[in-house]
Amino acid sequence: MDGKNIVQKAVDVLFFLATHPKGSKMSDIAKELRYPKATIFDILKTLMKNDFVHYIDIQKKLYGIGSQLYALGINYLDSSTLFTIARPYITLLADKYEKTTFIAKRHYDKITCVYKYVSPYARAPTGNIGDQKHLHSTSIGKCYLAFDVDAFPLLDTIALPAFTPYTITSRDQLRANIEEIRSRGYSWEQRESHIRMACVAAPIFQFGSMIGTISMTGWYKEDEDFTGQGNEIVQFARIISNELGKSGD
Repeated sequence: MDGKNIVQKAVDVLFFLATHPKGSKMSDIAKELRYPKATIFDILKTLMKNDFVHYIDIQKKLYGIGSQLYALGINYLDSSTLFTIARPYITLLADKYEKTTFIAKRHYDKITCVYKYVSPYARAPTGNIGDQKHLHSTSIGKCYLAFDVDAFPLLDTIALPAFTPYTITSRDQLRANIEEIRSRGYSWEQRESHIRMACVAAPIFQFGSMIGTISMTGWYKEDEDFTGQGNEIVQFARIISNELGKSGD
């Protein structure tokens, strides 16, 4: 087995399985990732030994994410200052507006939801932790394009697929939208990634660098006060950012 890139290959296998919740066969993993079957076999064997991977269906030999990854995720949430500080604010927002709130981070040209709180009064379905979405069609992604200096150059290179008739697919239009977001301090998305959904997001900073977003998602309503919600979510994002600066973590 090639030791030079084996860690990256193992990470690729885990990411692949994370996006296939119903499980995948070894041959499908090898084909999709373009790695030799022998390499995938050795990786899966080691990951299974440590319970990072398990059989979802042993008869069909379908592999899936194991319990140790879940445990690591819980430990990450419990030990992260960001989640500790942000939890009460995003809980308050979600319950007030009867929606779902998220904390999300950027990974290259996608954003990943790393934490969510669903209000018991929420009516709309929501995404899952670990879901990856595009930058141009989500309020979270556009928030990164507007406020993250490392993400802004991606405006010139990312693909702009249309998910609904309202998705921005023009680079010039997206740039204009990003400038509007910068001027008001928050972003919103109205039916751009899902025809029935709307979302508002604001950036979280630590020592001047953007490290995440908080957002609020629910059914799209034509008469909804997105400006009021945006200003409120910015207020909470600034409180969280200030507290993170004081924590020094």
